[in-house]
Amino acid sequence: MVMKFWVVGLVWLVLSWAAAGGEVWLLSVEGEIGSATVSYLRKGLSEAAESGAQAVIIRLSTPGGYLDAAISCRDAVLDSQLPTIAYVDREAYSAGALLAIACERIYFAPGGVMGAATPVYFDQYGRLEEAPEKTISAVRALFRATAELRGRDPQVAEAMVDRSVEIPGLVQAGKLLTLTAELAWEWGYSEGEASTLDQLLEAAGLAGAEVVPFHYRWVDRAVGLLTRPEIAGLMILIALVGLIWEMLIPGFGLPGTVGLAALAAFLWAHFMVGLAGWESILFLLGGMVAIVLEVFVFTATDFGLAGLVGLVLIGLGFYTSMVGPFTEAGQVISAIVSVSLALLVAIVGSFVLLARLPRTRLRLGGVVLQQAITSRVTDRGGLRRENHWVGRRGVAVTDLRPVGAGEFSGERLDVICEEGFLPKGTPIEIVRDEGFRKVVRQIREVKR
Repeated sequence: MVMKFWVVGLVWLVLSWAAAGGEVWLLSVEGEIGSATVSYLRKGLSEAAESGAQAVIIRLSTPGGYLDAAISCRDAVLDSQLPTIAYVDREAYSAGALLAIACERIYFAPGGVMGAATPVYFDQYGRLEEAPEKTISAVRALFRATAELRGRDPQVAEAMVDRSVEIPGLVQAGKLLTLTAELAWEWGYSEGEASTLDQLLEAAGLAGAEVVPFHYRWVDRAVGLLTRPEIAGLMILIALVGLIWEMLIPGFGLPGTVGLAALAAFLWAHFMVGLAGWESILFLLGGMVAIVLEVFVFTATDFGLAGLVGLVLIGLGFYTSMVGPFTEAGQVISAIVSVSLALLVAIVGSFVLLARLPRTRLRLGGVVLQQAITSRVTDRGGLRRENHWVGRRGVAVTDLRPVGAGEFSGERLDVICEEGFLPKGTPIEIVRDEGFRKVVRQIREVKR
């Protein structure tokens, strides 16, 4: 009997020591829930699990936010490997309510409130309006499923989203439900009240644990910045201009490097918030392949459909990376405008600059192969070899836009014209040799 007593006592001491020496991570969601919040929560939950923390407390003081971001945050919480505790410190409205319901346990600070989660949007006059019935129904089902998963009354969660839900003794039809700390306790949406974190730890059975706050990082703020429609549009523009230049200029250099970096930053940020998927990458890759075929294959046959298809696929790739199933109408319009303007400016700007490229001798590309392509080659004896192409005359066998093909004494060559555009059949003369592609200009007969 004495032995049994000592064994039980030893086990209790070990468990108490483990609890007292453990860590509980604290993540704070304050202000509007957006892309930065998704990045912050995912990283915080992941690092807390890797550190061996006992639990994660998510302190909520938010008026809500974007629905797409809220769903991504909710999924991150549900996928967490650690016990999750929501602490409604001030208010958890709308998207904040969804995050609280997704946690395993909920505690309220005195005066805390949660609910009022019907989706809204701004109309064309800037007035706040409720979302269409289709969206409300989808969000209502999302709240219900989350509550059922955590063993809470799903009808209470539905009443936060849909004002048509009536619960006798709690909310009348036509009113949105907002729970106070007391009501949340009565209806199973709270495990109790806690004025401080220490009280919360004691109520949750984690007394003595060390609280480790996890702060927002520069990466989270970068994700929030890069996913803003106007910044995303600028990144798309930089990526397109850089990659189009590299397709039309010999070698690979600065424009391609900058373009790839902008594309990578765009996709990374939108992957972090769960918007970009493999379908977006497939659209982008398919569009780039079509553009390459248009530039290097179909140009010689005066074919333009591949280029148009490529632009459409690239546009779809960027668009699907910026919107999700619950993206607000205003954000959808912003995404369409951003992608369309970026495509238009990139195409027009690239062709204007490329039309002037040979004349101004601007060479931002071809850093790697520049020396091999543009320098004069010397033979073993150190004597310069004369270029036999410069001065030869022929005719354009395709439209030069400005890239195309010319025929010189029966030999077909890829050429680029100084004028920017010359129609098929125009007499041309080679004025500069750039290796595998020759720079030409139109032959104008001198009148006497």
